[in-house]
Amino acid sequence: MIGRTVARELFGDQEPLGETIRVNNTSFTVVGVLAGRGISAMGMDMDRRVMIPMATAMKKMYNIEHLGMIRLYLDDASRLKEATASVGAILKERHKITPPAENDFRIINTMSMAHMAAGVAKTMTTFLGLLSLISLVVGGIVIANIMFVSVGERTKEIGIRRAFGATARDIRRQFLGEALLVTVSGGVAGTLLGILASVGFARMKNMPTVVSWEPFVLALVFSSLVGILAGILPARRAAALDPVQAIRG
Repeated sequence: MIGRTVARELFGDQEPLGETIRVNNTSFTVVGVLAGRGISAMGMDMDRRVMIPMATAMKKMYNIEHLGMIRLYLDDASRLKEATASVGAILKERHKITPPAENDFRIINTMSMAHMAAGVAKTMTTFLGLLSLISLVVGGIVIANIMFVSVGERTKEIGIRRAFGATARDIRRQFLGEALLVTVSGGVAGTLLGILASVGFARMKNMPTVVSWEPFVLALVFSSLVGILAGILPARRAAALDPVQAIRG
């Protein structure tokens, strides 16, 4: 039995039934084409597969005498626990396992896989959160240093503004606004690049993707917070400059 993708790639529009294909130098006759299943959640083409007799696969392909994995499908998900217990009991009986001997097999059901996936997702979320926090701290330090340099290079500008009536509060607002503009622009640009990268990767791998609004809001909030924290000290230093000394440079 071959999948639709295999049939299309090997035979095109021709009827594959009765044709012969070779898998690892072993010839097989095509007796049917599997129903189309499309792309899985992991981005795998479920139609790119070939199914051969189990005994032939064990002897010709893998040179083994026992099965390494059995996959079962249930029509009724409510019977999952009952089916898992029944499979475990049958395997223990067939393998002659009695307490206190340990099982020489492992049963994985959809619930355990879901818990495993949730654990992996939680770990990845924590890791990415720490990585983002480090990036924010480093970015804040860099922006603060840039703003300090900007204050040092624009002392005359500050002095002239103070001479024409600008208050220390106006100067603080100016430099805080500049720091916010830099960080918010970076947050928006980073979010847009992330969206483009995710959509592009999804199209390359033929995987579905969902773009939500939460990352965009978080990017704006945290970039604004970094801008405020990074701009406070430079803004205070700029506002504290003596107008006369500032004009003199």
